[in-house]
Amino acid sequence: MTRGLLAAALVVLFLFAYLTAIRPAYTIAYALGILYLGAWLWPRLAARGVTIERVLDAGIATVGESFEETFTVRKQGGVPAPWVEVTDLSRVRDYQPGRVISLSRSAVSWTSRGVYRQRGWVTFGPTRLRVSEPFGLFKREVRLNQRNQVLVYPRVRQLPELLMPATQHAGTAQRTGNWADYPPETGGVRDYAPGDAYGRIHWPLSQKHQQLMSKTFEQPLTADLYIVLDLDRSVHVGEGEESTLEYAVSLAASVAIQIHERGRRVGLIANDGRGTLLEPHRAVRQDRVILDYLAVAQADGTQSLANAMAWDRLRRLPRRAVAVITPSSDPRWVTTMQAVRGRGSALIALYIDASSFGAASPNLSFDLGSDVDLYVVRSGDEFARLFRTRDAVRLV
Repeated sequence: MTRGLLAAALVVLFLFAYLTAIRPAYTIAYALGILYLGAWLWPRLAARGVTIERVLDAGIATVGESFEETFTVRKQGGVPAPWVEVTDLSRVRDYQPGRVISLSRSAVSWTSRGVYRQRGWVTFGPTRLRVSEPFGLFKREVRLNQRNQVLVYPRVRQLPELLMPATQHAGTAQRTGNWADYPPETGGVRDYAPGDAYGRIHWPLSQKHQQLMSKTFEQPLTADLYIVLDLDRSVHVGEGEESTLEYAVSLAASVAIQIHERGRRVGLIANDGRGTLLEPHRAVRQDRVILDYLAVAQADGTQSLANAMAWDRLRRLPRRAVAVITPSSDPRWVTTMQAVRGRGSALIALYIDASSFGAASPNLSFDLGSDVDLYVVRSGDEFARLFRTRDAVRLV
């Protein structure tokens, strides 16, 4: 609006000077015209050679942890930039590191700090610079596309000691048979040794190498605990950190880390849109695999926990214990969970009370029995203070 008024005033002034031939009017008109042209050129010249460097100290990329980012803005050329507005275009929640600075030949640096408020891939950048001349009439916008990406893991909290009896042995489940009954997996090949069974010879490789090669076998890995995570979209309520989904993901991450730190193997099954199954693996750290998955997990499943295909998979997998994490008030998942247990295995239910997150209070009728360890989690609860109970009344 100011630019338009100034341009209109210049037109009127030039017309007045032309009609009246008054010398001072010409002087003022030319002076204002030069000023207008200079104000238009200044930000365009000043914006040339402006660069910004963003250095991110990601810290521990976990929800609730802090990070630090250093901004350094430089410019080349002799035209100063007295007013530069730096705006961060990333969508990092509750993080606004931009500011207004003045640039000359010296670089300007500052440090901004924030806290991770959401899990998943977080992108820092791009950055927008707006350069203006001293009168504020004209601006030049520069967009710098430097980006830094960080995978933010869910919040891992201290938990009470979960029930993992030392007397349990892998593969004692009635429904899955003894551990030794699982067919071995081919682990590799070696040179044939006298006495090797005929069935161990790897004929294609033997033909290729022109000598007999024997297969080597390994027993499949067993999990000390399988986490069953309910990601049915219809049962989750709440928003942001105070939602049943975030509590469920945080519980799953906390359980996985606790079991892994005790030197035991953990697997994860979810009824999400892909039917995720994460089994223990010899070549990778399973805790990282699970955390990578949980960082981006969403409640996009369409099957209820009671009808999920996850249970069919679980029946065929060797394990010692099963931990179910769900906000579902449908009692059928309890029956399904008890059906997959075997002799000497443990059942753990981490029930998230959806009513404490704003959902309607359900009419619960769970019959947990005496063989299920129950933990009830409500909004605002500290996980370290959760206590174990077998009393279904605690759900009400």
